[in-house]
Amino acid sequence: MDEHPLKQVGEFGLIDRIQTWFNEETSDLLGIGDDCTVIPRGDDEVELVTTDLLIEETHFLFDKITPEELGHKSLAVNLSDIAAMGGRPKHVWMSIGLTARADLPWLERFFTGMHDLAQRHGVRLLGGDTTKSQKHLVINIMVTGETTRSQVKLRSAARAGDIVFVTGTLGDSGGGLQLLLEDLHETGDPAEQKLIRAHNRPDAVVDGGIWLGKQAGVHALIDLSDGISSDAGHVANRSGVIIDIELADLPLSTELRQVAQKRGWDPVQLACSAGEDYALMGTCDAGGWDSLQKSYKEEIGYDLHAVGVVRNRNDTEQQPSPGPRRLTEGGEVRFLKNGKPFDLSGRGYDHFKSG
Repeated sequence: MDEHPLKQVGEFGLIDRIQTWFNEETSDLLGIGDDCTVIPRGDDEVELVTTDLLIEETHFLFDKITPEELGHKSLAVNLSDIAAMGGRPKHVWMSIGLTARADLPWLERFFTGMHDLAQRHGVRLLGGDTTKSQKHLVINIMVTGETTRSQVKLRSAARAGDIVFVTGTLGDSGGGLQLLLEDLHETGDPAEQKLIRAHNRPDAVVDGGIWLGKQAGVHALIDLSDGISSDAGHVANRSGVIIDIELADLPLSTELRQVAQKRGWDPVQLACSAGEDYALMGTCDAGGWDSLQKSYKEEIGYDLHAVGVVRNRNDTEQQPSPGPRRLTEGGEVRFLKNGKPFDLSGRGYDHFKSG
């Protein structure tokens, strides 16, 4: 009997094992373990490569998302990975497994949604593959991007003393998914419709990621695809640090608060664990936080929100009293509520541990 079934190991445990199986010397290459692969292309330039797979009934519900929304989302989730490395997206390849329901009129609308987003960010579709799928629509997209060595932002770069920040509100996508799963997608409530749009048509923080990549005071970046509970764990693990997240500081939209109260949901739980917000989470020098926040607002037009701090694992004097925590191999994530340890029961999304 297998001592480590897939559900026990989980998605990220599997990724760690794949990395071990392909543990080859790549001194000038960053492969498995971050939002993108980083490939040197000269003295200072680097190429970024990312890929994502979307499967019907796992990542989207065919009857509860328009073709235009699905085309947009399929590309946006990949653009978000490029943004999380501080890069500019350039080229796209797509492979798609088509079911009978994805007829020509549907495909025209799907590619309209994808093309509109590609044009907005100046990226081009250069190729891919098409095939027939018997049961589920399957979409796989690869995106390449570019930046410089000095501007690449890695999960492993968080430093003790850093401020932890996010670029947007959290939990809206999770609230939208909950509405879809409860078959409430035809509601006329504007707040609920906003949450559904956040789930079906997310916008990657491309301009914000490029801007943050140019800031020397910004150290680590990651996109919030699995929920801050999991994604902060990736940064803590890679950086070998403790990350304290203050739940009272998580930015929640007015709409999420309204719908959560109406439906009896916990908005903080959704913000931490539901995922697919595609905001960016980063860490930066505490001394430069005020300036960074002001400049981001002036240049990009949106707010940055401080949600926690990075601590040295060995600096016990700076740590709050022991409490519930999320342990990772190389670091820890702890949740606080008004400065006191808080037990956050949910975890971020994991494909193999969920369901």
